[in-house]
Amino acid sequence: MKPVRNHLKLLSAASCLLLAAAAGFSGEEEKTAAFPFYKDIILPEHPKDISTFTIDADIYRELRLDTVIQAGIRIVGPDGEFRPFVMEPEYVAERNYIRETAPVRATVTGFEPLPDGSVRISASMNSAIADSSDPQVVGLKILTKAKDFDKKVKVYDGSGKTLIAEGAFLDYSSRVNLRNDTIRFPEPVREFSFVIVMDNYTEIKDSPLFRVVEGDNNIVEQEKFRESPKIDGIELQVAGKEELVMYPRSVSSPVTILSQEKKGNTTVVKFSNGGAWLDSITVDSSDVFFSRPCRLYDDSGRLGERGIIDKLDTNTFHTNPSRRLIHVFDSPLHRSKVWTLELDNGEYNELKDIKITANESVFQIRFLSVEPPASGETAASSSGYRVYYGGKATYVEPPPEFKRAVSSQNDPAKDPASADCTLSEQKENPHYSGPSGATIRDWGVVYKIVMAAAALAVFLVLLFSVKKIDKVGD
Repeated sequence: MKPVRNHLKLLSAASCLLLAAAAGFSGEEEKTAAFPFYKDIILPEHPKDISTFTIDADIYRELRLDTVIQAGIRIVGPDGEFRPFVMEPEYVAERNYIRETAPVRATVTGFEPLPDGSVRISASMNSAIADSSDPQVVGLKILTKAKDFDKKVKVYDGSGKTLIAEGAFLDYSSRVNLRNDTIRFPEPVREFSFVIVMDNYTEIKDSPLFRVVEGDNNIVEQEKFRESPKIDGIELQVAGKEELVMYPRSVSSPVTILSQEKKGNTTVVKFSNGGAWLDSITVDSSDVFFSRPCRLYDDSGRLGERGIIDKLDTNTFHTNPSRRLIHVFDSPLHRSKVWTLELDNGEYNELKDIKITANESVFQIRFLSVEPPASGETAASSSGYRVYYGGKATYVEPPPEFKRAVSSQNDPAKDPASADCTLSEQKENPHYSGPSGATIRDWGVVYKIVMAAAALAVFLVLLFSVKKIDKVGD
């Protein structure tokens, strides 16, 4: 009986090892079993206490649309423990010039017709600007009551530097509600003398009147006249204060058009932007001119913005792309698997070569990447961080102390300094246990319970078997 007893004891020992293995299931494997993918977080050579990375397209694609997005993301440190994090918009700093004055009338100091039909206008501003310690000129307006003209203009500063190489000064009021008499500078300038060169200022055009040319055949021909829009003056647009303003960063990228069909006089376009947050879309076409009422819906049928998009591109004038912009909802934080755009064509043909660009908010993750060392200890390693994502889990709100430590929450300009990280390529989590809807620890706990119960059952069976064999042997 001794060999049998020895084998049973070996099996008992094996069951104990199985139980120990269940108890020893690694912390990281246990915690991340509900997340199918991960990426290594690559910290810079000189890390800081706080690190940030941008949520990229891979992560967006795998996150569920029907839950709080943070629920599908986890940060794991080198010790295998979850790290608290905050998700917030990425901001960029721009210098903003706030207009504090009404337009300032400039003094026209020169008006010189040129042989090629253009005209050179010199203007300067001599009067002081009230309530402005640092005045900047951001553009100018050409004052005229004239209608129906189309001119190109160049603008130079007093030293001859080109500020505008080709601007549009036009009015199409008899044909369409379109007028542009304001020239905006790309950047504000500390300059108060300007030269405006207007091409084709004096233009010979056909008159609506006709006259008879006396001669053998009494030829009837259309009269000509010289058109020169009267310039009533120049106004300078002045900004008086410069400050640093933080703007939420956004990116623009082409969408995937899933289908396009014509239903009556309406063109219906379904598209996807990969599940990222969508602020707005820009619609374009190879058509030079169009104007279309439009509507945007998410995949639940909720109506976003209803409005009109239009475009007019000529040699001398290009409408601002913002006139082809369709906003999603009042809140920019909106995601949808599929979007639907409806364009009402009316009596016009369908737009050709429709292109849709998604304008998306950019969000980042901020987390503690270096643990403050305890007394007498060195700082923890700053490597070995990972972001796991794609699971369905309960979102655990980080403690208020952590939020205050990593983010100002209200003023991005006051955020603590952080290190920008990069992410590795997407990797499959080998310990992924499949979709469950469980909380972040449920899969590890279930694993332990099942393995421990199985090991305990085997151990008890073997234990009773050994006792019975001992009785028989005795």
